Amino acid sequence: MADEIAVALLGQVMTLSGQVTERMRAGLERLDLTESVANLVWLLRPDTDPLPLRKLAAQLHCDPSNVTLLSAKLEERGLAERRPHPRDGRVRTLVLTADGRRVREELIELVARHSPLAGLDKTEQKQLHALLDKAIASA
Repeated sequence: MADEIAVALLGQVMTLSGQVTERMRAGLERLDLTESVANLVWLLRPDTDPLPLRKLAAQLHCDPSNVTLLSAKLEERGLAERRPHPRDGRVRTLVLTADGRRVREELIELVARHSPLAGLDKTEQKQLHALLDKAIASA
């Protein structure tokens, strides 16, 4: 039988995920983003090397063809561009445009402000961050 505390923790993580998603929905309407597109925008960090589309698909736990469709939606809105990877031109990446970076910042601000985690102080947030990093790394 599963450990009671492990089951309780999984329940809490699932509840937290649902709360974040629910609180994000109203803001997504204002930004004119679907949840899927918002999740992709979240992953497109302008301060790091762009990820190959296949790696983005893996992080989103979806088929690469879904990332291709989402990429096209972002390109149509002028929020991102598909480009060759800077070190391997055979690999395609997705990079935010200036408008895309602005929308990403608005998305992050929206989620952070309305997150249930905003109720934790900085010390508690750092503790939870370290614990979640450890749990994710062990997966």
